[in-house]
Amino acid sequence: MFFNITKLQNRFFLCYLFAVFIPIMLLSSMIYYYHSNQRAKDYITEKKNSLIIEQNYLESQLDSSSNYFNQLKSNYELQSLLKEFYTTEREIVYAYNSQIYSLISSIFLYDSNISGITLYTQNTNAANILNYFEPMSACPVYEDFQAELIDGFWKAEEEKDGAGFSFYIGFSNPPSAAFPGIVKLSYNHNIFSSCEADSPESSVYVFLNGRPIYRSNDAPEASACLEAHEQQLLAQTQADAPQVILDGKSRSIISAISLDNGIFHVIRVTPETGNIFSYQPFLLSLAISVLILGSASIIIFCLIFKPLKNIVRLSEHMNRQNSHTLSLYPGKISRDETGDLILSFNRMSERINELSESLLNNEIQLKNAQIEALQNQLNPHFFYGTLESIRMIAEANHQELISDIAYSFGNLMRYSLSREYLVPVSREIEMTRQYVSIQEKRLVNRFEISWDICELDDKWRCPKFALFNMVENVFSHNVSKCRSFIQAAVILKKDGDDLIITVKNTGPGIPPERLAHLRYLLEHPRERDTMTSENNGRGIFNINDRLRLFYGGDYRLDIDSEENVLTVCSVRICKHYNGF
Repeated sequence: MFFNITKLQNRFFLCYLFAVFIPIMLLSSMIYYYHSNQRAKDYITEKKNSLIIEQNYLESQLDSSSNYFNQLKSNYELQSLLKEFYTTEREIVYAYNSQIYSLISSIFLYDSNISGITLYTQNTNAANILNYFEPMSACPVYEDFQAELIDGFWKAEEEKDGAGFSFYIGFSNPPSAAFPGIVKLSYNHNIFSSCEADSPESSVYVFLNGRPIYRSNDAPEASACLEAHEQQLLAQTQADAPQVILDGKSRSIISAISLDNGIFHVIRVTPETGNIFSYQPFLLSLAISVLILGSASIIIFCLIFKPLKNIVRLSEHMNRQNSHTLSLYPGKISRDETGDLILSFNRMSERINELSESLLNNEIQLKNAQIEALQNQLNPHFFYGTLESIRMIAEANHQELISDIAYSFGNLMRYSLSREYLVPVSREIEMTRQYVSIQEKRLVNRFEISWDICELDDKWRCPKFALFNMVENVFSHNVSKCRSFIQAAVILKKDGDDLIITVKNTGPGIPPERLAHLRYLLEHPRERDTMTSENNGRGIFNINDRLRLFYGGDYRLDIDSEENVLTVCSVRICKHYNGF
């Protein structure tokens, strides 16, 4: 069974693949990626929050440079010295010892991040005598950074232990554009030690205006990772939120903050040791998916594959049926829809066997009936021959009335016994005229009939006796039942592709109750068994049923009657009928 896979089993495996296996694997992958992304988002959010705290702390450390400058700027003795109010050695030393030295010492004492303070001044005497004072000509930024000195700026500088950085700002001297003095606050790298202390395993890089000024715990992997994202990270400004990049290739987490409007960039590269890039969640998700898939597969195979195998066996059994007698399915019948199908097949096989035997008997009887029908064909010929003999004898004895009646009656009998369902309208009119001619000879001066017939060709056909029965009803229900003179009219009128045949006559007509009953029975054939044998209307029912059978529901017999005044009966036929 498993080596001879059938088409139905192939479809089962395809349905299993697309409806169970693939959806479960996709669902497990979606769940894994959802939780993985959610875990990464939560981590990034938490990391950004901690970076914002760190950013605020470092920003406050750098902002202290402006505070120190304001302290120096507000010192009267220092301002007087810089503006050369004190020029003698005695005045300069006195001012320095009284206020300036203590102010500079307090800054060093208060902030360990400051490694040096230099005051560049135009007062050459002060520059030569005092510590921390240098002549203006020694300032490395005086000539090139005039505009920046107004608000202050940071500059990376080379030091003995590597690159350092300093804050330069000039003392304003309005209305003069020249600076009487410039302050240089040199910072050491202790300001960034907190970045290293928070995560010792991280590599910390600090850039000032795109130039590296500090690096800690540098590693080749971290440097390569930084180089891949350096351009993106250095484009960050202070207005931007801290950046956190998960680099799956190097399995590292890169975090970056900007300080002082994007002048400083502090970048940390941390190797990921947790579960952000771990395969354990994926393996766990895969294990759960395999467990669910296995359970679902066992259930599906138990519930579906076994009934499917029974269907395949039933199909093989049915394909082996070659004789006219069907054999019953011999296998086990399960208690489900498959078992119901097998039971139905067995019952069908028994019924077919019975019908096959019955059909064989019917074929034998049909052959006997055909032989008997061939024998009975001699009877109509004998009947027609007898009528022809009567007509010839009547003509020989100059009995024209008898001869005409015999001739017309013979034609009506041939027309009646013919096996045509649809006949040309012209032939139906001819047979009706012969019937009327017989009635004229039988009922002299009892009726008058007029014919209003449009031009027709042989393409116009109608059910046999459609017109004949309507005319026959005029004689059977009117002329024969009253002594009054009956006037009748036969009208054939075209209406597009339809032909309307109408028969009108005077006479007793139809009572309203009888007419309503006839109309009801025309629309409800199953109720016709309630009609009595006398005047049961079988003729008009026959016409109406055949019209609907041949042409459809829109073609039917219409009958209307006003008692003792006029009765109108009409039918509608279609020219484009293709045949029965």
